[in-house]
Amino acid sequence: MGLLRGSANFTRYFTDHTPSENDMDEVMDNITRFAFRNLDEHSDAERSTGWVNIMNMFDTDFTVKPFYMPPYIALSFRVDIRKVPPNALKQYCLEAENRIKAMEDLEYLPKDKRKELKDFTWHQLLKRAIPRSRTYDMIWNLNSSVLFFGATSDKICDEFAEHFSKTFGVILSPVFPYMLAYRQLEKDGVDTALLDGLKGADLST
Repeated sequence: MGLLRGSANFTRYFTDHTPSENDMDEVMDNITRFAFRNLDEHSDAERSTGWVNIMNMFDTDFTVKPFYMPPYIALSFRVDIRKVPPNALKQYCLEAENRIKAMEDLEYLPKDKRKELKDFTWHQLLKRAIPRSRTYDMIWNLNSSVLFFGATSDKICDEFAEHFSKTFGVILSPVFPYMLAYRQLEKDGVDTALLDGLKGADLST
């Protein structure tokens, strides 16, 4: 979801390291390598993911580094999904079976023939399916090693983290209150063992 336009839910991460100014050409190449690609109508893929310009979901040209606004890298993670509705598949298969039985004067079709027909019909309908597109913004502060991602769904966040790691070679660590406290104690030079005795509050009363 959009982080630049209005309110949004987001997940916050720490990164284990960040690229330097001298690394930006390599970063650009990697972003281009893992940029979004449209679903091929001849493929069986139902899902496609990749990077797009945070200001334009149809822009995948990163040769001028539109993603880099020091000290930030800003991108959108685009997810396209296309599916064949089960009821539509059932209807088209039934119609196709009835046509074949009428043409070949058959009372019923063998199981393997029905499966073959179902697979063929699914492929034909998938080609006609219009993908549903969603984008999830990402803003990465290279100075603080903090990253904001505009989604909270576990599935989307896991998919994003994997794609991010492939692109940048960086591991994401979700931010939790304990981790925030741990980093602050480290920053202040305080023994982090202070956190070992903490217990969760009982909110049931």
